[in-house]
Amino acid sequence: MADLFGMTGKIARVDLTTETVTVIEPEEEIYRKFLGGTALGAYFLFKEGIYDPNLDPLGPDNLLQFLVGPVTGAAPNSRVVVVTKSAYNIYCGSTCGGHFGSELKMAGWDGIQVVGKASKPVYLAVMDDVIEIRDAGHVWGKDVEEAEMILKGEVLAELESREGMIRDADLNPTWAAMRPPKRLGMHAKRLAHVMCIGRGGENQVWYSCVNTEGARAAGRWGGGAVMGSKNLKAVVVRGTKGHKVADKKTFLAMENVIKSSEATDSFWRAYGTAGIGASSAYVEDAFPIRNWQFGSWADPSTKAITGPFMDEASFIRRQSCFGCNLKCLSTVEVTSTDPMLDGTLSDLPDWEAMGMVGGNLGYMEMEGQTPDQPFTGTSADQAENLAKLQYTAFLHDNYSLDFIEGGNNIGLVMELVQRGFIDSTDLDGIDLKWGDVHAVDELMTKIITRDGIGDKLAQGTYETGRYFAELKGKPEIMDYVMTCHHYGQPAHDVRSPADKNAMEYVTVNRACAHTGGGGGGFKSGDWAAAIAGQNGTCATNSLVHCSFAAGHWAGSQLDIIKAATGWDDFTAEDVQAVGAREYALTRLFEVHIRQLTDPKEEWDKQSPHRWFNDPLPTGIHKGAIAYEGNADNLYDVALPAYWKERGWTEDKGIPTLETLKSLGIDDIAGDIASQHL
Repeated sequence: MADLFGMTGKIARVDLTTETVTVIEPEEEIYRKFLGGTALGAYFLFKEGIYDPNLDPLGPDNLLQFLVGPVTGAAPNSRVVVVTKSAYNIYCGSTCGGHFGSELKMAGWDGIQVVGKASKPVYLAVMDDVIEIRDAGHVWGKDVEEAEMILKGEVLAELESREGMIRDADLNPTWAAMRPPKRLGMHAKRLAHVMCIGRGGENQVWYSCVNTEGARAAGRWGGGAVMGSKNLKAVVVRGTKGHKVADKKTFLAMENVIKSSEATDSFWRAYGTAGIGASSAYVEDAFPIRNWQFGSWADPSTKAITGPFMDEASFIRRQSCFGCNLKCLSTVEVTSTDPMLDGTLSDLPDWEAMGMVGGNLGYMEMEGQTPDQPFTGTSADQAENLAKLQYTAFLHDNYSLDFIEGGNNIGLVMELVQRGFIDSTDLDGIDLKWGDVHAVDELMTKIITRDGIGDKLAQGTYETGRYFAELKGKPEIMDYVMTCHHYGQPAHDVRSPADKNAMEYVTVNRACAHTGGGGGGFKSGDWAAAIAGQNGTCATNSLVHCSFAAGHWAGSQLDIIKAATGWDDFTAEDVQAVGAREYALTRLFEVHIRQLTDPKEEWDKQSPHRWFNDPLPTGIHKGAIAYEGNADNLYDVALPAYWKERGWTEDKGIPTLETLKSLGIDDIAGDIASQHL
């Protein structure tokens, strides 16, 4: 194989059953088609036959992938993606910030693929070219933060394990006597980086995620459950090999342009996504409150918890992903009169947590009050509300659970209690009420241990609703399930004209993702623009860098791809094609693994009843509803037009053979498409 730049040309394949490690060397043409990350992961799901409907997502034959892209490493805003077949029987392509992705590239790998199942808990220790399968019995049963800190100290490169550089001869006798050289190298700095699961992943909670640096996560679609099913506790990487690029001078120049732009971004550098709380509640009318019964509070003095308030109440310091000047994560310490909450170290948190395990669980109102009543509390009460939010976000991170799906799941159960469908006898004695953080804590413990009712709730929001609907003989319970394509809705409403258009959630290739791109096109009905935005997001996730920083990459992305890879003939159309390939493959993946004969009726229409039937009850957009309450306008007019623009069939949304051929993927996807056309 010719020398590659940007990529290393190597992906490790670890078989936990046979305890072997082999190396896959994709051809350069594969990298040109898919770049890396999510698109490359989707390619391997097809190449390895993971689309088989009979393949158990939590069985040993599933393929779990940790992948990076050609710019991951030296470029700013680096991430890593986790790609697999989800326990929900959907495509999982989840991104994660931090330093792990860059460390993996510096170790000389474009990815790690894991198959099989270990006979006992293990973790992977990656030290440049060497990959070892090590016993993880000492960290199994520990949650994310504790396990991560232990494992960071166990994987050392030569630099950390060699004798210290300072010798007795380097010091005068007085100094040597005062502080003798320890000859310990640099190992105390714990320079390895870790992706690991907590008890949620170990016990295969369907919405378990994979975490790094405590609060960063490949958060959605259940990659942690797949990891737990393989008895894989963690992947620990230490890389010292660097990142080889084709044109170092241009690459560094582009990097400087991006980072200089980021340095002027006051919004992200101040609070990250936590800065949008007040706007979401009182401008967009789209704050998730009590399982989406409300989009705002009637009384603005409820003060939807925002970045400035959280900053004053709990801030410790900023943190950044590798090479990022935005630094949108802040470490905080919870201050509360409640001993269970007080002193907890967490993150600010971000907007999705603010919404889904804050407002959605009824934490913002005073006890006994509802969102449409005046707020009677004080600033101290608001600080206590914040403490409940931050503690619940911490639990989700530490247990390795997706707090978007988790917030929907618990919020659904709370509303079912509110409406009298269920009570504490259905919840193993837990009296679950809006705003009760102790009841939430108790219920989450049951979920991560799969104890009693927790075993039912461990399969996520949709299955929770279905369980109670069947148990009570009340099919109307499903009207309160806030999922699209069986996965929980993020903290952005589609009823408000100021927030998202429902088509975003219906068409995005990662079930109900809030970062799919194309928002402006969807709002205006410009399907070409919407598709370009979606394809561009897929390309970003395949490069692999942060989509939140994408605006700072504008005008530089193509140049930095060329500088990294040496592909001087690579064009903007090639970037778009990467996304189009991923969308085609992932659409076919989900249609085939579910063996859908009428995808629109059987799958695409699985969206919340509330979207089209429950107008917003308060706020500036009071009375607003998705598509004016006419779901047919979405499913029978907008959706077929969108599919046609993609080159898919208008009746089923199946990529045509001509489209697959034009994208150069008919060889791996043509046969599957033919079965559904």
